[in-house]
Amino acid sequence: MGSIEGSREMDTATLATALAVMRESSVRGAAALLGRPPSSVADAFERFESELALKLASRRDGGLSLTLAGENLARSIPALTETLAHIAAVAGQGSADEGHVLAWAARNAIPVTALGNFGVVIRAGSIRRAARELGVGQPNLSRQMATLEKVLGQKLLIREMHGCEPTAEGLEFGEAAMALASKLASLAGPARKRFARALHTVRLGTIIPVGHESRLAARLASLVAEWRADDGKPDLFVSSTTAEDLAEGLRSGRFDVALTDIALRNKRFESREIFSGELVIVGAADAVPPDAAIQPLVNRHLIAVPSLRSGLRQSVSEALEPFLGGEGQAATRLVEVDALPIVINLVLDHGYLTVLPLEAVAALDRPVGIVRLPDAQRVGFHLVWRRTQASRRIAMQIAQSITDA
Repeated sequence: MGSIEGSREMDTATLATALAVMRESSVRGAAALLGRPPSSVADAFERFESELALKLASRRDGGLSLTLAGENLARSIPALTETLAHIAAVAGQGSADEGHVLAWAARNAIPVTALGNFGVVIRAGSIRRAARELGVGQPNLSRQMATLEKVLGQKLLIREMHGCEPTAEGLEFGEAAMALASKLASLAGPARKRFARALHTVRLGTIIPVGHESRLAARLASLVAEWRADDGKPDLFVSSTTAEDLAEGLRSGRFDVALTDIALRNKRFESREIFSGELVIVGAADAVPPDAAIQPLVNRHLIAVPSLRSGLRQSVSEALEPFLGGEGQAATRLVEVDALPIVINLVLDHGYLTVLPLEAVAALDRPVGIVRLPDAQRVGFHLVWRRTQASRRIAMQIAQSITDA
């Protein structure tokens, strides 16, 4: 068994292990085929997925079910295995048995850079010239070539005073090495592009606007347009979800900054209120006259409210508490709906009430009745970000764009 140390990149052992997992549709099946512990096989498969930045399979019924990306990659298994077989043949391990080839390759890790570097050495005709071309130290490259020969158990280069020449085995290995390096580059290339895009993309999570005409939607649209017009700024990706999911997204790193209707009190985050809106009771125009008393309205109508996963729900509950007479009464009068468009339809077409920020009412395409709450209760909209200088700088840029809109 052999390997070339000092690399965390893709190598032949990781590739062979991943191909075996996909071939067997099972980590345990691949472990038996390769003669390796299941835990190390699972780790190698995860590294392969990470290198490609793709989810290739999910666990199901004790085995693995390939994703669409996995199914696409599985079509390349024969070609990749054939190329590994050519390399194994150089090492005297040639076999028509695909399992034998994968088992040998899984025990002998050759980094992708070593495959490519060998081709450069052959083309340059000298390790010294190849090292200069690659921008690496000559001693390091020389050791890498020697380790390749040790892993394969073959002399690949004839070293002379003024350069080197490939042996017959070296020529055979060089051809297979370049073919495999090319195939792996075609697999990893899209992942690097996705990763590069992610590095240069600001991910903003927001609560869900009531509709496309709402003030919040208008502010976000202005933010995207202004951000896109500034060539000096990274890409901006905006995604709407619930306050609960926004908090989880910040914790997991899925979002860099979040715009939410609740102040997240967490020592890992910083926040800033950037605007607020007055809460009002909203109902169909013929059911809610402007001078209506709140208590009789609440007694007569069911009230559609966002679910507890929404920050707005907490503000609504506080605003309605004086009129609902305790938790028992609230349970009979409040109807939870986790989609604002459905809430609006319940109000407009089914005689329900709801509580919304006043500026959101402008988004409704039909006349409604509005009753202001005592003390003009308000809901605040907060930008929240992780406590890092980079996140704070991005948050301040977003805050300026939104407040200027």
